[in-house]
Amino acid sequence: MGLRTRGRKFLLQCRYAAEANEQTVSENMELMNMASRISDPETRVWIKELANAVDRNREEIDAFIEGSLVNWSMNRLTPVTKLILEQAAAEEKYMEIPAPVVIKEAVRLAVEFEGPKTGSFVNGVLDKMLIRVQAP
Repeated sequence: MGLRTRGRKFLLQCRYAAEANEQTVSENMELMNMASRISDPETRVWIKELANAVDRNREEIDAFIEGSLVNWSMNRLTPVTKLILEQAAAEEKYMEIPAPVVIKEAVRLAVEFEGPKTGSFVNGVLDKMLIRVQAP
């Protein structure tokens, strides 16, 4: 597993914990011992930047996701699916990660945490969302 792949998974777990225990994502990074779980310092910085990008831009990201859902709404998404979509949108929009990489990594997380059907759903939403961003 690559460094950023591991970092994405770790951040997803920290963000999920933050929703459950009402502590900040940063506090959960400490509680979940980021320094020992993510040994590469550059990857730790990247994770924190991604977490900050999601946090600073959550309203815009959520509106962006909502506009890409077909016959669906944000309140119907599971918490994990919503978190995965938010991270993916932030990666592409604010971290300048190429759309194919973003989609592949988000689908991988969705399949791992919620199963193949969710992976297909995430793929479809991100494909629609990221194509819309790149359209003139």
